[in-house]
Amino acid sequence: MNGVAIDAAPARLGLGGVLAPLIYAAATFACFYPLAESDVALSAACAAAAGAALGPAAARSRLRTPVLFGLAGFAVACCMLLHRLMLDSPRLSHALGPATALLCANLVGAALASGFFSLGLRALVSRRRLFALFEVLLVGLAFAQLVVGHRFGAINRPFVLADSIIAAGGDPTVALLGIGAVAAVLVITLLLEERSVWRSLLHLSLALLLLSLVLTSTRMLGLPGPPAGATGLGLRPDEKPAQADKEQRGQRQKRDGQSDNERLEFRDNYDSQGRQVPLAVVLLHDDYSPPTGLYYFRQTAFSQYNGKRMVGATRAGVDGDVAPAFVSQKTQLGKVPNAMHDRAELDTTVALLAEHTRPFALESAESIEPLQNPDASRFRRVYRVQSAALTTSPQGLLGRDVGDPSWSPEVLAHYTAAPTDPRYAKLAQEIVGSIHENLREDRVARALAVSVWLSREGTYSLKSGHGHADDPTADFLFGDRTGYCVHFAHAAVYLMRELGIPARVGAGYVVDEAARQGGSSILITGANSHAWPEFYVDGVGWVVDDVSPAHSLDPPPPPPDPDLQHLLGEMARGFKPLPQSEERPLEPLLHAARQLRELLARGVLLALVFAALFMYVVKLWRWFAPAFASQALSRVAYRAELDRLSQVAVRRRYGETREGFAQRAAQTTPSFVQLTHRHLGVAFGSAAAIDAQELRALRRAVASEVRGRVVWWRRWLGALTPWSWLLSR
Repeated sequence: MNGVAIDAAPARLGLGGVLAPLIYAAATFACFYPLAESDVALSAACAAAAGAALGPAAARSRLRTPVLFGLAGFAVACCMLLHRLMLDSPRLSHALGPATALLCANLVGAALASGFFSLGLRALVSRRRLFALFEVLLVGLAFAQLVVGHRFGAINRPFVLADSIIAAGGDPTVALLGIGAVAAVLVITLLLEERSVWRSLLHLSLALLLLSLVLTSTRMLGLPGPPAGATGLGLRPDEKPAQADKEQRGQRQKRDGQSDNERLEFRDNYDSQGRQVPLAVVLLHDDYSPPTGLYYFRQTAFSQYNGKRMVGATRAGVDGDVAPAFVSQKTQLGKVPNAMHDRAELDTTVALLAEHTRPFALESAESIEPLQNPDASRFRRVYRVQSAALTTSPQGLLGRDVGDPSWSPEVLAHYTAAPTDPRYAKLAQEIVGSIHENLREDRVARALAVSVWLSREGTYSLKSGHGHADDPTADFLFGDRTGYCVHFAHAAVYLMRELGIPARVGAGYVVDEAARQGGSSILITGANSHAWPEFYVDGVGWVVDDVSPAHSLDPPPPPPDPDLQHLLGEMARGFKPLPQSEERPLEPLLHAARQLRELLARGVLLALVFAALFMYVVKLWRWFAPAFASQALSRVAYRAELDRLSQVAVRRRYGETREGFAQRAAQTTPSFVQLTHRHLGVAFGSAAAIDAQELRALRRAVASEVRGRVVWWRRWLGALTPWSWLLSR
């Protein structure tokens, strides 16, 4: 080429190359839509489409690949510099106005940069298919950043998409599923770059069929639920611990005879992944401010000491304030004592976003009642709880006795059983010795002193290393005192029990009152999972006496999203979020989108059915055509046998002569060589008359040889495949 070497010839364009400008335009629009005005996003998309269309022409130029790559990068850099100069130009701002000048700078910068970038990338892809991986990655990232805010169950994000949909009464999740489907189709189309158009259309049709099945079955199967919260507290049944944790669980369960839901796990290097996932929303039907500033939602209690750790009670008549399972009708739990009017009746509604092993409720629950689910696609269960919530602070209970006089000796022994390790009793007495002498005999003061001492001396960290020990609590308490809630709760309960105070470990969720932000909805996430110590006060019941370590090696979890909290609260009440105006301007558009979705789903399925029927009709016609042919008998007979061989995956390759294909097919059917010669002779004007009997005999011979040399299931599979005749040539 006049002495100029070209690195590589442009690749033959398949469907991906034909649709590349549209794909680039869609990806560019998705990238700019959340960041700039719609005019800027549209101009950048149009420029990207133009650049992608000119890319193959640039690939056919004499420029070497490094030079082409460098020129494209230099052009993009110049566009960015021009954008900066326009933004900093006081003359342009004075002449057009600040808003118009900003818009013009964004239009010029985004459009030119997108156009040159697309041109350079498309040219590189046309020359070297290795760059196609980079192309696919960029398209995927463009759509991923558009919906990344929706992760962790944040159905109100991204705001740029979700706000208008929610205001019109729709569900953003469905729209985001559609965006994901579009992105998948575009990526698949790009991957079909070097294939023929017909084969690309076939593969793309299959991909569209799968995506349509996903979209149409979403309403039947339900929207995806939140991933596992990794709580490690047995609160949810779908937690998936690491393999090492599974092995430790299996060994301990076999040794202790307790299931995961009846015991707490001491994990080493606690995995906090997915802790921000919303798990439930609680509606307060009465204004209630907890005396400690924290809402404790108890799901289960561990009150039985099995000689090694605290586990779920196996005896009847204890822990009556904890619901053992979900109920189908209103169920009364244990009556919570309130002799001194230290509690207030409070109704709450709990809407679960994820499955749980049992219901949880604001302490202390007295009854639970299932409710009708207002949104089955969003909530797993909805139930109502009546609780006797504590209104007196733990310090306000000083001077009260502990335990219940009505308890039998066996129940009292159940709640006071403690390890035999003498170090617990020694440490408990040391803690009591630090109390003011006027309060040393007050057992409520003793319980509070235990939690205060642990808060002062302990360090909170999810990366503790005590799970391997026979007694993880002793390893924690008499070691570095670094652990998380399970360690602190066990240590507090053991020390309280050494002092003769009935105590147990409660588990569930704890939420700071500040997270309400004045509303009546409380959003619960995986980060709120918690275990805490409780002790029993006569006439009051179980009182939470949580440990709050003064030192922490882990950052505190971020507060919940107030918009999401309010939105889920409205959904739990059965209300659709209010539109932005009475006119509901987006409702016709959403209604049309829903109808279009249903129409497309039905249209794709019907098109596939009709396409299959059409291909079967053509296949049968090509098969029986020799029975009606006269002058064209040699051609249609040869074509019918080509179809027979195509059914068993014996096909002529591109560029292969018919004689060469016949010689290769002779391994399966030698008679096909003679049939090919007869067909070619007639096709090239042989004067010999067509012998119909000979042609039919050759067809029968080919059929017999194929039956004898190809397994039956392959022949039947080929016969049932409607498009096999499209592959014969």
